[in-house]
Amino acid sequence: MMFEYVDQPGQLRDVVARCMTAPAIAIDTEFARFNTYYPMVGLIQLYDGEKCFLIDPLELPDLEPLKALISSPDILKVFHSCSEDLEVFQHSMGLIPSPIFDTQISAALMGVGFSMSYQRLVEHYLNIILSKEETRSDWLQRPLTAKQLDYAALDVVHLYEVYQMQAEELASADRLHWVMEECARLGLDIPTMVGPDEWYKKIKGTARLSRQQLNVVKVLCAWREITAREENTPRNRIVDQKSLLSIAKLELSSKKDFQTKGSMTPRGVRKYGDIILSLTLAARNQSEDECPIQILKDNSPVNSQQLKRLRQVADEQAALLGVSPELLAKRRDIEEMIRLDGLPEGLLGWREEAIGKLLLREMDSF
Repeated sequence: MMFEYVDQPGQLRDVVARCMTAPAIAIDTEFARFNTYYPMVGLIQLYDGEKCFLIDPLELPDLEPLKALISSPDILKVFHSCSEDLEVFQHSMGLIPSPIFDTQISAALMGVGFSMSYQRLVEHYLNIILSKEETRSDWLQRPLTAKQLDYAALDVVHLYEVYQMQAEELASADRLHWVMEECARLGLDIPTMVGPDEWYKKIKGTARLSRQQLNVVKVLCAWREITAREENTPRNRIVDQKSLLSIAKLELSSKKDFQTKGSMTPRGVRKYGDIILSLTLAARNQSEDECPIQILKDNSPVNSQQLKRLRQVADEQAALLGVSPELLAKRRDIEEMIRLDGLPEGLLGWREEAIGKLLLREMDSF
């Protein structure tokens, strides 16, 4: 496989200048995540439809020239299942690639398959069986092997070929705007884009906590998130979710209580016990008015016959459109629609035309 290995600043500038003239580029990253908060990127692959470039970020710690390319509104960035790739760019460059085309989402919206792996996608479109031999290899080692380099180069070449075929299908079906709308939301789900003070909302099992107990969870989650980023350590290696909830519920007054009442490891208590105890006591002593209000989801029961019928309509429409039912209309969105007697956010945008209005008409018939 022909490619250019990019490990010099001048090369990188030339690559960016060339790719800035392309309407679309296929992008992939190879990275490692061994007990770290942030992914450690080992290689960035680009393909502009004619030439493949393998960029070595270990030899090029300054990736500033890439920013113009990654953020250009005139160049489509093609990925497959891109959530972790977006996280790599957000951490290494401080920005999210845009605009994005994700071939996994495209496949789901064309009815090819929901949450398809890259290997299955390439087999479906190109009739090529990809080797998985290098998938778990060490991308931080140097030098990279010839097999690794060939694997990395072919990755983006095939990705571009799949994109071209999908783009034609989407244009014929008038669904390109569906894909672009879905892909535009992808950057919102990156963990580091969530503020530390908002992380407590992601913790399950808080519904029965008092406001002051919930405040303990909020304060500890914010501290844990900041600490994880500063120390580049996974959140659960600092304090796991079970321990967070346990600490919030228990009346801790000293570090000894962690051993008798809590569920933290001895190592965690030694390293973080003092700060956790201090934050917990301070959070518990705040007035109730200063504590967060429990945001309860409306789980009130809905008419089971109505729900069954609307889900049946959604499944029938998904089959008619050739779209993965999981992507067209989620059960929770249909339930929320019944409670609201109108379309929830999850059924707006392209879904309003594809299924939303149909569901509204059906609901009016009850």
